[in-house]
Amino acid sequence: MEYGLLGERLVHSFSPMIHEEFGDYSYELIEKNKGEINSFFKERNFKGLNVTNPYKRIAKQYCDYLDEVSKKTGCVNTIVNKNGKLYGYNTDYYGFLFMLNRMKIRIKDPLFLIVGNGATSVMAKTVLFDLGYKNIKIVSRRGERNFKDLDYMSNIDILINCTPLGTYPHENDDYPIDIRKLKELKAVIDLNYNPIRTKLLLDAQRIGCEVHSGLLMLIAQAKKSAELFGIGLNQKTAIEEIYCRLRRKLLNIVFIGMPGSGKTVVGQKIAKKMNRFFVDIDEEIQKEQGMIAEEIILEKGIEYFRRIEKQIVKNQLLTFSKIISTGGGVIESEENINYLKYNSVVIFLNRDLNKLETIGRPLSQGGLKGLTKLYNKRNPIYLQESDIVINNNDEIESAINEVLSMYEKIIDN
Repeated sequence: MEYGLLGERLVHSFSPMIHEEFGDYSYELIEKNKGEINSFFKERNFKGLNVTNPYKRIAKQYCDYLDEVSKKTGCVNTIVNKNGKLYGYNTDYYGFLFMLNRMKIRIKDPLFLIVGNGATSVMAKTVLFDLGYKNIKIVSRRGERNFKDLDYMSNIDILINCTPLGTYPHENDDYPIDIRKLKELKAVIDLNYNPIRTKLLLDAQRIGCEVHSGLLMLIAQAKKSAELFGIGLNQKTAIEEIYCRLRRKLLNIVFIGMPGSGKTVVGQKIAKKMNRFFVDIDEEIQKEQGMIAEEIILEKGIEYFRRIEKQIVKNQLLTFSKIISTGGGVIESEENINYLKYNSVVIFLNRDLNKLETIGRPLSQGGLKGLTKLYNKRNPIYLQESDIVINNNDEIESAINEVLSMYEKIIDN
């Protein structure tokens, strides 16, 4: 084995995909339980290694040499084998440093809250101190200051999540701190990256906070690791370029909007242009139930239909790189909304009511009065939860071109 990532459960790691961007070298996922770690390091059968939780702290004891950052943080996440001697580094430090510098924090003397007390928490605190930030509070589940100490946290400006809370497969768990009660909160950094937008980040966006995903830090630390491995890097290895390329590769495009607004037609054409797989949520429901949406609603009721819809939304939206059309009422469930947004750019395809197609759409068949009532109920949610709003009242090609243009702007942001 040449290079790889050492951890306990790694099936959902992005690391191999990221290291592909840096050069033509073998990079593997190495899953080991705690009982196998000692023999693994004794064999030293690797050239370079990244280390993730739960082994960042114990990995340093197997190193012959530690760099200054590893000594300060007390943990190692990159190891290089040089002629049988193991050199330990903490490249998370450089990844987080890059992330903070890109943020360009404009708050004077910001008060930070670090959530967690593990290796990532120590690293984050070290970076903040080295940048000259001294106003730092820390809370953890069982620490002296815990998640319930809202008075202690009440005046913080920036929250940094250094715990695995909210990562797949626990993506829909509630965050243990009610950030709505942090009235001075201006920005949230979640060092997790799967899903790309965690529930914490979605909740932070809804209260007007600036948000930052851990994907950028992951890429930045990976580049530092590749440099330490001595890899001859590809020419196009600028961190932000790779960040955009990965987002473009991974993020789904999800269409929401009223029934008959053109979500399926536009989605199919976008999928063809982008060479992506197209999914129609209503068609997936039909495949599973053997009936179209109209028949299910008329025969088994709307509540039954929504339960089936919710499960299919969850199954489809935890994957990547798809174009997805949804039913008009999918946004009536907050859980659905979160799944639509975790790994996707959400586009509200809007159309004037008098242009909506209502045939075969039971919830839209109440005349203009009923349609207007339904639209007025859903429209505020469409607007609040979408990343892009496209008016689809003219030629389809016009809407398609606008979708592609706005999507690229979000990717490059």
